[in-house]
Amino acid sequence: MQSNENDKARKKARQRPLQSRAVPPQLNGAINFDMEAIFVAVPKTGTTSVRAQLSPGGPYLYPFAHLDICQIRDILYAYELMKALRQNKTFPTENVSTDAEVRERARAMFETFFKFSSVRNPWARAVSLYYRSEGVQISDKISFEEFCERHTHASDTCLVPTLHQNQIDWITDESGKVVVDYVYKIEEFAEKIDEIHERSGGRVRLKPLQNNVNARSRSGSYRDLYNDHTRKLIAKRFERDIDGFGYVF
Repeated sequence: MQSNENDKARKKARQRPLQSRAVPPQLNGAINFDMEAIFVAVPKTGTTSVRAQLSPGGPYLYPFAHLDICQIRDILYAYELMKALRQNKTFPTENVSTDAEVRERARAMFETFFKFSSVRNPWARAVSLYYRSEGVQISDKISFEEFCERHTHASDTCLVPTLHQNQIDWITDESGKVVVDYVYKIEEFAEKIDEIHERSGGRVRLKPLQNNVNARSRSGSYRDLYNDHTRKLIAKRFERDIDGFGYVF
């Protein structure tokens, strides 16, 4: 009896009009189609305040905040494909995009949208990851020294991690080339706002907000938590970020 009911439910789902399965109006909080801007939100680099200002509002097809640039590039195609499908209402088929046309629209958006991101001092960021008040909370479970010894990925303690070794991995393509237009240091955010506005062609105007401030975190005085051993661990593990963005302890 139960099997028959399940069969009926599956049959009903298959018969549901495709038009009723609406594509969400927005793709992701990192992409603003009106501003023609893409923000690559590297975790724990002050992204909450930027995303709050750029977000077009959901619901989103992909609600995850911390996608890397290649994932954003690929979901642009998926989004355009979902919008293009289920559009044919005539015979012979008319006014329906070819896959090549869908791919070209996605490619053109990716190439022309202003793509930017933020990074953070790896030693300060490690302290922020350790003391985080969301995601995987561990500061009351292990010491900071043990955390540093086991901290191997820039995505550690994130709930939805993209397994990247360094922050720079969020903004590079498969060949390792940086493919965003602009990267700023969170430590210089306030003074870079005008430059972001200029580099985006006037499309992105941000305010120096500070959202999601964790009162428990000691990242503001991060040096106090380190000894010579832990300082060298972070320096070795995140050497690409330290050298690439010119950070010092």
